[in-house]
Amino acid sequence: MTQLILGGIPVTLESGAPAVSYGVEGGSTDLRLSGGKPVRMRHWKSRVITISGTGWISSGLEGLDLDEEQLLKCHAPLRIASVSSSLTLTATPRDDSPVTAEALVNGRWVKAPVSVVDLAATITEIAGAQAYAVTLFPQFTVLCDPLDEDYGDSVVGWQLVCHEVPND
Repeated sequence: MTQLILGGIPVTLESGAPAVSYGVEGGSTDLRLSGGKPVRMRHWKSRVITISGTGWISSGLEGLDLDEEQLLKCHAPLRIASVSSSLTLTATPRDDSPVTAEALVNGRWVKAPVSVVDLAATITEIAGAQAYAVTLFPQFTVLCDPLDEDYGDSVVGWQLVCHEVPND
């Protein structure tokens, strides 16, 4: 099982199975063309990863310098589907977990070979496939908000909000 790791510190099950939510933040403006058609102008975007858990012990992440960038290796997969066998990954895959692929054939997903170079994934085409998908466990460079921890009723609840640092 892939484990959540932040700044080299693994979060163990004693801290609670971490729940991960992926979101997006970014600057965009919707403009209207002369005929009224809306067009989105995006200036930037990056992921917001919210992680929380409830367990018997603290997450142990309190010792990290959250004013510095940290490497976050997520245990929650991302899945990207397309009608094309060539896809662009939306995050960097973890270096300790392979990217996998599937093809949708006759209404069922079947495993398919995939090769990944940087963020470009190329899936070997399967006869009769209507769509393709890749699944990856991502890693991000992040800045984190201060860790929230709550103690009570013999459990520790914690939450961490991480903001992806773009590679610009």
